[in-house]
Parts: sequence; C-alpha cells; structure tokens
Amino acid sequence: MHHTEIEFFHADILKDPLTGFKSSFNLIVSNPPYVTMKEKQGMMVNVKNFEPPAALFVPDEDPLMYYRAIARCSQRLLLDNGLIYFEINEAFAREVDELLTANGFANILLLKDFHGKDRFIKAEFTCPS
Repeated sequence: MHHTEIEFFHADILKDPLTGFKSSFNLIVSNPPYVTMKEKQGMMVNVKNFEPPAALFVPDEDPLMYYRAIARCSQRLLLDNGLIYFEINEAFAREVDELLTANGFANILLLKDFHGKDRFIKAEFTCPS
C-alpha cells in the first residue's frame, strides 16, 4: 500500500548476533522472552501451556538478557535516528529504559497496553559522530 520495501529477519540473538549485516535498518521490532520463572505460576494456562517456553521465559537472575543483546546489536545495525520497539515486562520498564540509555538510545517513550500496564518501549538511536 505504501510502496515501502520491508524485509524480515529471523535469528537467535543470543547465538547469532547478526554479524553479517551492515547498518541499514530504520526500524527494529522485538517481542523477546521476558517472563521470569518466578512469574510462571501466576500466568494464564492458555498462555503457558500453549506457547513454547523459549518464547516466554527468561532466568530470574538475568531477565534483561535479550534486551541487552538486541540493544548492543542494534547499535551496529540501525541507521542514524533509527527506531527500536520492544514489548516489555512491566516489572522491568525502568531497567529496560536505563539499559537503552546506556547503549546510546534517546527519546525513550514508555507505552501502555490496553489494560494500562507499561508494555512497550520506543527508543531512537543516534549514531555517534
């Protein structure tokens, strides 16, 4: 409809940090695993019993592991003023904001879901000069 070229890439960011790509992305969108193991028991059965565990859960001791890997990789992949969008665990909104700030992102915006919970983060990356 908008005559825009779109490419999708699928990778395990912890194993394959997209080293073969050059800085050419305007936008990176990710819904990484973010539910800690201690939160598992409180989850709705229709989610935890029908989604692959690797798509949902992170270790209690390192709940930001995917965000950290994606933020570092994004520094190399995003064009100047490129954007990153994450779905987040509301319990770690502040920590994800701080992680993005520490990795050179700015104009960070926390967005709520339809239940009013902190659920998404948008951030802009400015390439260092």
